[in-house]
Amino acid sequence: MRVSFFFTLLPSWLALANAFTVAPPRPSFAAPIRSTRSIGSEATMQTFLPSISSSQRWMTKKNCDHKGGDEPLHGPQVPEPGGWDDKELDDLLDEFRSLLTNEDGTMSAAGAAFLAALSEVCNPVLTPPDRGSKFWLPFRNGEQDLANDFFKEWCTYAPEPDNPSKYIALWDYLVNANEGKKYASADSRFRKWFVRFLDLRGKWINSKESTSTMEAWMKFNGTEEHPFDMNNFVKLDTNSPDGGFETFNQFFLRRIKSSVRPLDAEAKIVAPCDGGAFYIFEENSNVTSHQDFTLEAKSKDTFHLGDALPGYGNSFIGGPLIDILLWFTDYHHFNAPVDGTVLHAGEYQGSYNYDFDNYNPDDPYAPKPPTNESDKVGWYQNLNKHKRYAFIIKTKDMGLVAMIAIGFWGVGSIISEVKEGQELKKGDYMGHFGYGGSSILLAFEPNQDLKFLEDISNANYPKLIEVQQGLGAKQETSEKYYTP
Repeated sequence: MRVSFFFTLLPSWLALANAFTVAPPRPSFAAPIRSTRSIGSEATMQTFLPSISSSQRWMTKKNCDHKGGDEPLHGPQVPEPGGWDDKELDDLLDEFRSLLTNEDGTMSAAGAAFLAALSEVCNPVLTPPDRGSKFWLPFRNGEQDLANDFFKEWCTYAPEPDNPSKYIALWDYLVNANEGKKYASADSRFRKWFVRFLDLRGKWINSKESTSTMEAWMKFNGTEEHPFDMNNFVKLDTNSPDGGFETFNQFFLRRIKSSVRPLDAEAKIVAPCDGGAFYIFEENSNVTSHQDFTLEAKSKDTFHLGDALPGYGNSFIGGPLIDILLWFTDYHHFNAPVDGTVLHAGEYQGSYNYDFDNYNPDDPYAPKPPTNESDKVGWYQNLNKHKRYAFIIKTKDMGLVAMIAIGFWGVGSIISEVKEGQELKKGDYMGHFGYGGSSILLAFEPNQDLKFLEDISNANYPKLIEVQQGLGAKQETSEKYYTP
């Protein structure tokens, strides 16, 4: 069984998110609203998620000023600011420069690989001119320095409302050049350096140095593709032009008002998060393997849910599989989609880049050895290699339900607030993502007589949904949902 899909990776984010349409008022499920903007087939940008330590301090209620607003939806308060030292970044950039040259000052193999990627991106015969060639040309010509003029600027960039993925997009253009992919996959020294770079980026995002764009975000009204209204969220200080947020990370992990995300008590299955929802796979009793899910638009990469759910994956063969993609401006906390008991909760740290140095055959959550089967950076094919938190929830009348919180590329933090054996009610708080874009997969066992919103039936038209909104039901209990 092949699944029509829209990824031409790498990426995955900028064009993908542009498919999400304006969020209408919460619809009646008797009359679903269909998105009308097609995703198309252009390559999209993957979002990096720098590391925020799970041990970071979180502000207590007495630190937060909710005056003038609704009570927030359940969940933790925003994290307290962390420290920042410019010297730490300077030392890391010096280390990067040392990768590009030999001890005698001549160009190293790493330096030649970067130059080859720059040359490819800047050649209009090899690369479309809209893929960053103007930006990268001064770097190829030696007029600008990768360390100072790119990585330093990226590390200390306060995301702006009109261009939150500025350096991520530019980096994707370079690293997805044929020469860039070869280098990023082959050089273990750079991969280790890049992990540390993204960790430091996350540290800066959680420092008081990162608030220069806060006032702009408070005034931001969103776009047609990415609706955003700060009035739906809880400011730390309603009288402050920057909302009282002391770091960009506090803003990113802002709380949402409970009044704008009511729980659909009637639904059997509710949305675990905000985002754009679509079927990866509709229920089919004829399939026998997860490997049958072929993604035509992504170099025929195959999807293998079994690898992402060690021990439980085969339970979901043939059952419906739904993805919800979060964009940068979305609320990045997630809640329980169903009532049930947490049978299993497993975290896998993942990788910050293409391939992996930490393969462990005795760890079911460890990545498999890298392969060269795809000419793209794996996303669904290599779901088991991404940073993720997998939950298996045992329900009373729907069998097992799997929920996988996924962070793309450099995800450094998916924080879970639930434990194995815990009883959950739909809508209960489960955790949050760190800075950036992310995704949540929901997998269901076959033959459970489930039906879902009609609007998610076409992968080319993701349906904007909101956390705690009704997503699905048992067929005999509701006529408000679409039966596949």
